Amino acid sequence: MRLGVVYSGEQRQPGLFQALYPVQLRVSCMANSSAIPENRARVEEFASFLECDFFDSPEEMFNTASPKLEGVIIISDETATVATAQLIESALAAGVNVLSPVPLNSLADGLHLAAASEKYDRLVMTGTQFIFSRCVQEILRIISDSGFGVIQDMRFLLGIGRVPYLRDLLKHGSSHFQIVFEIARRLFVEYTVLPEEITVMASRTGAPTISSTIRFPQGALCTFCQTSNRQWGNDSYHTIEITGRTSHIWSDLQTWRCFANENTFRMGGADEEISANMQGFSGQLQEFCLAIEADRHPYAGTLRSVLPSLWFRERLQDCVERKQTSLKMSEFRASLDDKIQRLESKRDVNAQDKKHRRERALLLGKRGDFSEALIAYRETL
Repeated sequence: MRLGVVYSGEQRQPGLFQALYPVQLRVSCMANSSAIPENRARVEEFASFLECDFFDSPEEMFNTASPKLEGVIIISDETATVATAQLIESALAAGVNVLSPVPLNSLADGLHLAAASEKYDRLVMTGTQFIFSRCVQEILRIISDSGFGVIQDMRFLLGIGRVPYLRDLLKHGSSHFQIVFEIARRLFVEYTVLPEEITVMASRTGAPTISSTIRFPQGALCTFCQTSNRQWGNDSYHTIEITGRTSHIWSDLQTWRCFANENTFRMGGADEEISANMQGFSGQLQEFCLAIEADRHPYAGTLRSVLPSLWFRERLQDCVERKQTSLKMSEFRASLDDKIQRLESKRDVNAQDKKHRRERALLLGKRGDFSEALIAYRETL
């Protein structure tokens, strides 16, 4: 497979590079996306180490690499000359499938890129490496079994790492939110299962902390506690507990234990290749390549499947910024219905105006009507 990498030259080698070895993939070419000269030199050194072609810009690599690239991995931070969302769209327009392990910045970006992905008939996977770890895959298998019983409660204690602001805390938590919505999708066989009610408490004193509880329409409760654990000097710690009618799972995203009514329990260990597989990088990369080869959708991690987690992150952000402690979906949707009606009733707006139609599509997305939002957005591309 012809695989390219867009990299902005961060000091630390990304885990996704290490994931190439267990799945025995070779990088065909690498492009620099950094505005910093010393980072560009680091990207060129990586290309030399991997014995692959080097390009000065991602667009040049997308359009002139020969033979044509089938997929590209985009690892590009704030030092990049072009935003990640713009890089993804450029790759799609050039006919290249995209894997971007960094979560998208907003629901608007998610809707725009999902519509572009469908327009150009290319896939995009983003921000989902936890779901592909062996530990989480085993948890998903256990709770999908009828013997686990209907989920009563889910609790997530998430030590995100040393971040100073609540907004950063939420952004780093996106991959964890995706686990919850992936569980909901597998249980309820829907892509768009959203909570009926959200309660939020946030604190900026000491380590930034956000606690939230969500209630799904089917009755299951989920509690999040996200905290920046910078005062303990470690990068992250996580604890997940999921309670079914007959069983209970505990996990730290590296190991898991499953307890049953009979007072027996099973336990599973961490991944064999710690450096590459612990956070699911190799599983994510392998599924990306298999999906391209089989011309199918990945079983997890598509843009459509991550829209609920982007939606949830934005709702939490809104609540924190407005100091709002609860959000009921019925009231939230009613307010958006009013905005949609006011938008459509404007006499001075051309119904074919792209800005007007994208604004309507985004309101539909905020309402949780992702399918309608994507149809409306795709018509503007």
